[in-house]
Amino acid sequence: MGVESEEFAAMLRELKERSGRSYGALATRLHVSTSTLHRYCNGAAVPTEYAPVERLARACGAGDKELVELHRRWILAVAARRREASSAGTANASPMTDTAAAQLEPQPAPDPQSAAVPEEEEVKTVHPASLPAEPRRRARTRVLLSATAVLAAAVSVFVLRDAGGTPNPSASTPSAPAPPEVVPAPFHVSVLTDNWGSVCDQWFLSARTPAQVTPPPPPSGRIDSWAAAQRAVPAGHLRLQLTAQGASATPVVLHAMYVQVVSTQPAPKWNAYTPGAGCGGELGPASFAVDFDAAGPHAVPVPGWEGARKTAPTNFPYRVSDSDPQVINVDATTRSQDVSWFLELVWTSGDRQGTLRVDDRGRPFRTAGLHGAPSYFHNGTSWAPASAEY
Repeated sequence: MGVESEEFAAMLRELKERSGRSYGALATRLHVSTSTLHRYCNGAAVPTEYAPVERLARACGAGDKELVELHRRWILAVAARRREASSAGTANASPMTDTAAAQLEPQPAPDPQSAAVPEEEEVKTVHPASLPAEPRRRARTRVLLSATAVLAAAVSVFVLRDAGGTPNPSASTPSAPAPPEVVPAPFHVSVLTDNWGSVCDQWFLSARTPAQVTPPPPPSGRIDSWAAAQRAVPAGHLRLQLTAQGASATPVVLHAMYVQVVSTQPAPKWNAYTPGAGCGGELGPASFAVDFDAAGPHAVPVPGWEGARKTAPTNFPYRVSDSDPQVINVDATTRSQDVSWFLELVWTSGDRQGTLRVDDRGRPFRTAGLHGAPSYFHNGTSWAPASAEY
């Protein structure tokens, strides 16, 4: 076991012991096996997603500073496991892959009403006119962006033939342009699709009536799984947290991030449900905001938060490596549209460059508007009318 994995496991054990709960009690509360928690707390396995780690920490009463430190240790432990896998030549059987880890983060059922990207559609990335040469050093939780999407035109290649319809060797035959080389990105991005400090102001749209929305939402955590079971989509806001981390010590420069819209249509006339009730105050803004109701939606930097401390907006470029990750918060909003979209990160590393697509496990993200939707909150026994903030 590496030092990074042991430090990560040690903090989990400390939180578990301080909570006073047994492994069995925590396992029951988190709907996982006791052996799964043992594996994480003794360093035998490292979860591939941070979301289940955060839920476990919150169940043990972790504070904001502890959550930040736990996130840092988890990132380093994941990087260490990847280096171990690479050196052992086991790229096809990563030691991070733990079937038990999936029990903490069940995959949501496919949403039959979510927008899909047509197979024949191609998306053309618009690169910045010039890329800054040197990234600024920064605190590791902010980022900028700007974006649009365009469709690529198909290129037809014709072969000149003589009057007999056979190839004419003497004729000049234009050849098809070589396809651009696909450069593997030397970094990866983990996506947390439920980036809410609390359930206040979090809304979902569902075609189901209040009587059909059962069971009621959980008091905290596992909101994504509950929404998927209701065939619900994020409404009003979709708050993401991206964690970009290099695959090695070689720096990778992130130059820009683009918002690519796949489709836009009026929001469905469904019901709106919130897992929050009686929340006081608003959530702090994310680091970057995307308004899909604006012409040419793009991401703009806004103040962010580290615990209770407000931070100033920052801008690209950023530099990442295996020990220096970058966290990017994105708050995507719409009032009355149903938007399918994804993100693209423009990067360079040495003489290599490329664009990395960031989406929801191979599907576009989806955000739907709340305007005019009948709204409900759960009062503990049933769904009651509520007032949604648009």
